[in-house]
Amino acid sequence: CYKNMKLKTILIIGLAAMTCATSVSARARKKKPTMAEVPQNPYKPVDGKTFSYAFGVMQGEGLRNYLIQREGVDSLYISEAVKGLNAEYSEEEVKKYLAFAAGLRIAEMNRKSLPSFNQNATGKADTTYLDLPAFQTALSQVLLKEPTALTPDSAQKVVEQQANYQQENYRLNNIEWLKRNAKAEGVKVLPDGLQYRVLTQGTGVVATDTTEVEVEYEGKLIDGTVFDSSYKRGKPATFRPDQVIQGWKEALTMMPEGSKWELFIPAELGYSTRAMRNIPANSTLIFTVEIKKVKQPEAKEAEKK
Repeated sequence: CYKNMKLKTILIIGLAAMTCATSVSARARKKKPTMAEVPQNPYKPVDGKTFSYAFGVMQGEGLRNYLIQREGVDSLYISEAVKGLNAEYSEEEVKKYLAFAAGLRIAEMNRKSLPSFNQNATGKADTTYLDLPAFQTALSQVLLKEPTALTPDSAQKVVEQQANYQQENYRLNNIEWLKRNAKAEGVKVLPDGLQYRVLTQGTGVVATDTTEVEVEYEGKLIDGTVFDSSYKRGKPATFRPDQVIQGWKEALTMMPEGSKWELFIPAELGYSTRAMRNIPANSTLIFTVEIKKVKQPEAKEAEKK
C-alpha cells in the first residue's frame, strides 16, 4: 500500500512538472512585441478652447437660420439675439424675460388677427370694430386673476349676441341680393329659387343624374370673393349631378354639352346653414359653369377599350 501511494505521488508530481514545462514552453514561443511595432496615433489632440470655437463656427449658420425661420427673429435684429446669447442672467431673470417675450408674441398675433376678428364679428375685415386696447385689457385682467366687468357667462352671451346678429344680417343681405339679381337682364328664375343666365347655349347631349360630366367652373360669394376655381387649378372637374349640391344638380341636368351659364344658387340649394371651409353659412353661391363634355355610357366603354 505504501509503495502504491508513493508511486501515485510520483506520477502526480511528474504530470504537474510536464504541465508547467508545457506552459513555460508555450509562453517562451509567444514573441513579445517590440516598441517599434506598437501603433502610434497619427492625430494630435486639440485644446478645448480651439475645439469649442471651431464647433461654434460649424453651428453658427444653422443657429442663424433657426432664429429667423423658427423663432421669427427679423434678420435686422440678429444682434439683439446675440446680446441675449451672451448675457449672464440668473434663472429667475431668464424666466421673467421669456415670459415677457411670450407676451410680445401674443400681442403681435392679436394685431395681425384684427382683420379676422373683424370679419367674424361684422362681416368686414377692414373695420375698426374690435377695440384692441379693450380686448387686451380684458385678457390682462383674466390672466392676472383680477376682477372683470363681465362674468365669463355674461361675456359669452355678449359675443353670441353679436355672432347671431351678424349671421342673420348676412343671411338677409344674401336674400336681398338675390331679389335684386332676379330683375337683372337675362336672368331666369326657377320655381325653387335657382337663378341662371345663359352665356353660351350648347347643342350637345344633356346629362342625367348619374351621367359623368366634365366641367370648368368658378365659384364666388356675393362680395366677389372667389372660393373655388377649376380654371386656377388648370384642370376641369368630373363628377355626376347626383354628387353635387342641389343647385348644381338641377342646372347640370338642364345644360346641353357646350353650354356656359351663370348660376345664382340660394343657400337652401347650396350649403344652407352649414359653413364650408371659406364659405360662410347662409351664402348665396355664384358660379360660372361650362359643360365641356357629357360622358355617355357608350363613350365610356369606348375609352376603356
